[in-house]
Amino acid sequence: MKKSIIISGLIASIILAPSCAGLLDITPPNNITSEQVEDLLANGNDSQKAIVVSGVMNPMVKFFNFSEAMGTGNIASTGAADVVHYSDQGVEWLCNLYCNDIAIGWDKSSNQLAGRDLYYYEAKMFTSNVMNNASHWFHKAYAINQANVVLDMFTEEGAESSATVADGRARALLVRAYAYMCLMQDYQDAYLRGGKDKLGISLYDTYSPGQSPKPRATAEETYAFIKKDISDAIKFLTAAKIGYTGGRDNDEDIDLGLAYFLQARVSLWTGDYATCITACNNIINSGKYSLIKPEFYGGHNTGASWAPADIVILPETNAFVSLAVNPECILGYKKTSSFIGSGAHKALSNIFGTYSQSHTPARIDDRLYNKINDNDCRKDCFYPNVIGDYDFPTGTSYLPDYCNVKFAQTVGLNDAGTGNDGDKSHTSLSDFCRFRLAEVYLMKAEAENASNNTGAAKTTLNTLLAARTKTGAATLTCDNYGGPSNFTEFIQLQWRIEMWGENGMEFYNNKRWGVDVNRTGSTVHPYVGNGVLLSGSKMTYEIPEREQQDNPKCEPNGGID
Repeated sequence: MKKSIIISGLIASIILAPSCAGLLDITPPNNITSEQVEDLLANGNDSQKAIVVSGVMNPMVKFFNFSEAMGTGNIASTGAADVVHYSDQGVEWLCNLYCNDIAIGWDKSSNQLAGRDLYYYEAKMFTSNVMNNASHWFHKAYAINQANVVLDMFTEEGAESSATVADGRARALLVRAYAYMCLMQDYQDAYLRGGKDKLGISLYDTYSPGQSPKPRATAEETYAFIKKDISDAIKFLTAAKIGYTGGRDNDEDIDLGLAYFLQARVSLWTGDYATCITACNNIINSGKYSLIKPEFYGGHNTGASWAPADIVILPETNAFVSLAVNPECILGYKKTSSFIGSGAHKALSNIFGTYSQSHTPARIDDRLYNKINDNDCRKDCFYPNVIGDYDFPTGTSYLPDYCNVKFAQTVGLNDAGTGNDGDKSHTSLSDFCRFRLAEVYLMKAEAENASNNTGAAKTTLNTLLAARTKTGAATLTCDNYGGPSNFTEFIQLQWRIEMWGENGMEFYNNKRWGVDVNRTGSTVHPYVGNGVLLSGSKMTYEIPEREQQDNPKCEPNGGID
């Protein structure tokens, strides 16, 4: 029986392009079968194979940075009124707003944009009937479905004789692995904190619209499935001679660097420290990545002063805005990419961006700021004094003390990524780095420390700290940095400083470490509350109601409430 695939975002570029239709000989024009794709890969000419690559393989990268703005038909039914609810970047930002290190705004007078109601714990993030929860689940479910579509076309047998098929299969395997990994991070307790002995996610390894719903596999079975997908992807990438940076012409690629990054992350989550360390070493020793230089780490004011009218922060000097000056990037998206998604992170994180006008500039908690060594260039990513009334293109808004400039630009990035476009209304136009080298060093150091090899962990972390030392200052090390005397806590501090505001990392680390959300003693947070706001053992999403209704075999998982 033919497996007919009705037009979807994944293969629309093949179907809709007139020149492609002739090459593919599609009848009817709105359908294409997996058998036709398989035949083209095996017997087609170079032009036909190129169409398959651009139409089927290349779009897989969007699933590492997904948003409904990419034209997927509003799969989670969340609408698009507020970017925090319908994109990976937005939901991850909300996760961090539930935590300790990011404060938004300076009082409760702001409107409901940018997660203000969640930050104040006036709304729920994780319960089964809220939109941000549903979008996270169904984005990943959709990615798994689409990965299985591609895997049915790019068969294991075909990969044995075709580098193109091997490459395509590897991409789909990594998408599926990442989607399941994200679902486990969200919808099950941390593996090493009780999650190991609980249920995981229903495992689907083939595309079949009529297949029966499956019960949830165990957590161990789910993680074994994820790890096998990654290992197989590494095998196929190696066979296809796709190395680090993939030999392609940009950072937006699926390659060995990404594969080993995902392998390191899932291994760290599950306590497989030896595999984590090896995967991290593979990335570091590849020589394809290097740590960001201090002069490009975050935004730097080149204006006359910090008076609002004088501030000039150019995107071409900020590695978190321009990939051209970010040698750490393992996976990233140019501002001109069709796969950059909603751009939610730049809109939410840049204090000179649109959302700061809603009284929601992103600030660092003073308790964390005061723990950053004065010789650490990362401390310059935050301005501890009041900036004041800043003239945005659509009006004036106040910027308080401790605002971040880590993701700042006062003008937009040009299309070439080599400079700025000079327009203050384009501050959300920037590149986006998804995964980077610093996180590899942090994963490796944590795994080495957990393996009772403190000396190796210090050596690893010292490499990162040396790169974060201000120019002309004495080189920072684990022994002269200051901070917690407990080395495990010191590693956690470096995670918090390095990954501030990125990818929901504070939330996921707190869940993995069992760290409570407690803002007591902060002078920056407009909402402190009373004691523990969220327990480190209660950071698990409830499986959405719709999934439980559609799949009667899907047992509820409890969640935080």
